[in-house]
Amino acid sequence: MMNRPVVVGLDRSPQAWAAVEYAAALAGRRRAPLVVLHAYDPSQLIVRPTLGWSPDITGVLHNSGERLLADACDVLTGFHPDLEVRTRLEVGGPVDLLLEESRSAYTVVLGSRGSGGFSDLLVGSTTLHVAAHAACPVIAVPKPTADSLGLQGVVVGLDGSHASEPAIEYAFETAADLGERLTAVHAWQVNATSVGLLRPVTADLADSAQDERLVLAESLAGWQEKFPDVHASHKVMLGHPVSALIRASYGAKLLVVGSRGRGSLRSLVLGSVSHGVLHHAQVPVAVVHPEAVTQAKP
Repeated sequence: MMNRPVVVGLDRSPQAWAAVEYAAALAGRRRAPLVVLHAYDPSQLIVRPTLGWSPDITGVLHNSGERLLADACDVLTGFHPDLEVRTRLEVGGPVDLLLEESRSAYTVVLGSRGSGGFSDLLVGSTTLHVAAHAACPVIAVPKPTADSLGLQGVVVGLDGSHASEPAIEYAFETAADLGERLTAVHAWQVNATSVGLLRPVTADLADSAQDERLVLAESLAGWQEKFPDVHASHKVMLGHPVSALIRASYGAKLLVVGSRGRGSLRSLVLGSVSHGVLHHAQVPVAVVHPEAVTQAKP
């Protein structure tokens, strides 16, 4: 897996350039190639002929894409002289291209919102589609802010299901690469089964909280031994998982979630929690599929 490339989609949006910087740093740490992709689709543009003349839109978009990729290579060479950079320019929509590249990639990195060749990179369309169907983990990178330079730590959300294990592995691996601490978060909600009717509510909540701590401990069993250099802490939070993960990820370098959970929506390709986190998180979010990480649990 160390030789698998990091793939990033590029357009002219601030988020896409932030994604390129993020992907370059990731590829550099892993000593892996960086593949920078740009796609353009002439059929999405409406061009009205003027005086019987129609411009060569395909040629214009192709030349513009070539310049964009060349500029990206120049910047990357300046900041990452030892990084192997490859580019790919294709006609068509970005989704199929990204999904194709994901089959051989370590991670696909996207801006959380975009414009131009990847104009559909709005959360709810292309980013969600790629996160749902990619054959590798997908990281959505937001527009950088003044606080981005002070980000620390990796946060991973767990629900106790088998589907969480690839996310745990990816989170530990990333924390080890970054030399950062890891916080594992498990959120739970009060429902008819967690609070009895014949006992004091506080007693039932305390028992339920202890049960949820056991769920978290069982999920993490063995991973600390596999990654002994990673300082890991646990956090059990009462509340909706999306809200809990957003709160826990404030100031983090990366928030890692599985693509599906154990809730009523677990049959969806992209679960409600990962969907909600992608919409609302202010930090980079990695969505990891059960099939995306191949190493077995220790």
